[in-house]
Amino acid sequence: MAKPRAAVDIRNVQVIKHDRGFFLADEFGDVPPDNSAALGLYYRDTRYLSTLELTLDDLRPLLLHSSPERNYRQIVELAYPISVISPDGIEEKDNISLSRNRVLADSLLERVRLSNYGGTERTLTLRVEFGADFLDIFEVRGWARERRGQTQRSIVERSRVVLSYRGVDGLVRSTTLRFSPAPAELTESMATFEVTLAPGEATDIDLEITPAEGEESRRRLPFREAVETLEREYSQWRKRCTRFKTSHLQLSQYLDRAVLDLRMLQSTDEEGETFIDAGVPWYSTLFGRDSLITAYQVLGVNSDLAWGTLRGLAALQGKEVDEWRDEEPGKILHEVRVGELAKAGEIPHTPYYGSIDSTPLWIAVLASAYFWTNDLDSVKELWPTALACLEWIDTYGDIDGDGYVEYARKSSKGLANQGWKDSHDAVVFPDGTLAEAPIALVEVQGYVYLAKIRMARLARDLGETQLAERLEGEAKDLKERFNRDFWMEKEGYYALALDGKKQQVPVVTSNPGQCLWAEIVDEDKAPRVARKLLGRGLSSGWGIRTLSAQHGPFDPIGYHTGTVWPHDNALIAHGLKRYGLDREAMQVVDQLSAAGMFFPLARYPELFCGFSADDVPVPVQYPVACSPQAWSSGAPFLMLRTYGGITADAPKGVLNLIRPRLPSWLQSIDVQGMRVGGTRIDLSFTQADDVTATQVPRKEGDLDVLIRH
Repeated sequence: MAKPRAAVDIRNVQVIKHDRGFFLADEFGDVPPDNSAALGLYYRDTRYLSTLELTLDDLRPLLLHSSPERNYRQIVELAYPISVISPDGIEEKDNISLSRNRVLADSLLERVRLSNYGGTERTLTLRVEFGADFLDIFEVRGWARERRGQTQRSIVERSRVVLSYRGVDGLVRSTTLRFSPAPAELTESMATFEVTLAPGEATDIDLEITPAEGEESRRRLPFREAVETLEREYSQWRKRCTRFKTSHLQLSQYLDRAVLDLRMLQSTDEEGETFIDAGVPWYSTLFGRDSLITAYQVLGVNSDLAWGTLRGLAALQGKEVDEWRDEEPGKILHEVRVGELAKAGEIPHTPYYGSIDSTPLWIAVLASAYFWTNDLDSVKELWPTALACLEWIDTYGDIDGDGYVEYARKSSKGLANQGWKDSHDAVVFPDGTLAEAPIALVEVQGYVYLAKIRMARLARDLGETQLAERLEGEAKDLKERFNRDFWMEKEGYYALALDGKKQQVPVVTSNPGQCLWAEIVDEDKAPRVARKLLGRGLSSGWGIRTLSAQHGPFDPIGYHTGTVWPHDNALIAHGLKRYGLDREAMQVVDQLSAAGMFFPLARYPELFCGFSADDVPVPVQYPVACSPQAWSSGAPFLMLRTYGGITADAPKGVLNLIRPRLPSWLQSIDVQGMRVGGTRIDLSFTQADDVTATQVPRKEGDLDVLIRH
C-alpha cells in the first residue's frame, strides 16, 4: 500500500549528479509514479528510472531529515511510529527507523537501513516499486512525439531486473536493478522484502541501478568505494580552486556551495574532454552561451574550466550551411544533445547552432582566459577557431549588411528568439506585439564590440598588427553607430533591439545593462542607464528584472518578461563597476545578496520571480527553475570580483584592484591561492567605516598588484 501524502512540491526536489547522469527525488527519497516534477534517474538525455517508491507495511512515514548536501549523495531519515499499549494501559510509540543513503556514481547506489527502536520484535514488509519510461528529456519537458520505440521484454531473475527499450534511433537503452539480499519476491515492477527485527536490531538492504546505452559497460563500484572515490575527487577539485574566507557566514556558504556546484556540473564528452553543464535538469549538456559566461565568471576560481569549454566548443564549430540545425561556417553552437530524439533526427540538436551570441562570446572568453593565464600557446592553438568566429560575425552574422549582428530562424524546429532571452515572447513591443526577424539585440552588439576589441589585443600579442588595427577601427565604428541607432533619448536608455524593419523595439529591459560589461556604452550615457536599471520599473528590490514592470507585457513569473536572473544581475553590476558607477554596482549586488538569504542549500537558482520587495517579504521562487544552474553558480564569484575591482592582465604581469570596496554588511574577504599567470596570490580586503583596505599577504611569482583608488 503506497504511503498517502501530498503531491510532490517541485520547489522541494532534491538533485544529485555525477558526470552525464543525474537523479531527482522528493524529500522522502522517492520518485512517485506519474509525478509532475520530472523526477527520476537521467543519463545522456534519457530518463532511465521514472518510478522508485519505498513503502513499509501500511505505515505512514515521518520525515526527520533529507538533504542532497554533498551534490553526489542524498541522505533521508524517516521514522515510522507504531502505537502500542503499555502494561498499564497507556498508549505509547515504538519507532521503526528507516535511513536511505544513496550515492550517484556510474550507477545509483542506495543503502536502506531498517532499525527497530521499539521494545517488541517486529516483522515488516518493505516494498520497492520501480519503473522506467525511457523518455527523452525533451519529452519530459512536454515535446509531443509522433512515434515512439518499443518497450522490450523485462528480464527478471532472483535478485536482478533488466528493463529495456529500443528507440526509433535503433539503440537499446537499459536499466538494470540489483538487490542484496535477494528479495522474497521480485517482479518487473516490485521488489518485496520480509524483515524480522528484534528490539535494537538493524539490517541493510542494498539497491544498485545502472543505466546503459547499447552495449556499453558501466563501471560498478561497491557503495563505500563509490563514496570514497567521489569524496576524493571533490577534495582534489577544491584544492585546484581559489579558496575564500569571509566575515559573513551566508556569503561564505554561497561561495563554498558554488565551488562544489562547479564540480557537480562538470561532464565528460565522447573524446574525454570536460565541459560545464548549463544546469539540472533541463540543460544538463554543453551549451555555448551558458558555458562561456560561466567560464568567464569563474576565471578567478579555476581558469582550466575556461580552456576546457573553449576547446570543447571549438571542436564542434560550424563547418557548413545546414538550415535544419541553423548551422553556418564558423558559428559556435547553442546546444548539443545525444538522446533518442536527437539521434533519430526529430530535433536538430546534433548540435543545434541557433544562438546569436555564442560566437562573439567565444572570442571574448578566449581573450579573458588569456588575460588570466598568459597561455599564449593555447591562444595560438585556438586562433583558427577565433578567425572563423570573426568571419562568421562579419558575414553570416550580419544578415542584411547593415553592420549589426542579427538572427532569423531557419530551422523548422529551432528557436524563434536566439539571444539569452530565447523564449517565444522575449522580444516584444510595449503593446505586446512580437518583434519580427531579423532581430538585432542590444546586448549582442555589445558582445561583438567586446569580441573585436579583445581580439585586437590578441592579434597584437601574436604580431598581427594589421588585423589588430582593422578590428579596432571596426569596433570604434560599431560603437558610434550603436549609440546612435539603439539610444532612446526620451527614455534615457537603449532599445531592446532593432527589428526586421530597422525600427527600435522600445521596451525597457535588463539587456542594456550587459552592454556596460561589454563597454560599448558611451561614457555620458552610462549614468542614465544606471538610473533606469535601478528605477522602480526594473529594480524589484531583490534584483533587476528582465522587463520593466511599467510595460504591459510584464509578468513577474514570465520566464524572460519580468523575472530576476542572478547571472544577469552579476554581469550588470560588473559593468557598472567598469564605468566607475561603484555605488550603483553595490546596490545591485546588495539586492542580489539579500535575495540569497532565502534560497535553500546556499545556492542561487536559475531565476526567481520579479515581485517587488515592497509587496513580498521574501523573494518568490520560480516554480521550475534549474538548480543548480551553471551561470547562477558563477554569479557569486563575479560579484566578489566586483567588490575587489579585480582585473587580470597576466601577459603584462599585472593584477589590477580598481577601487576595491566592500559593502557595509561585510567586514572582510580573504582570497587564497588565486592563480594569475604563473603566480599564486593571496588578497585580503577589510572594511571599517565605509573604507576598504587591501593587503597582499602572499605572492608566489612575478606579478605586480596595482591598487587604484
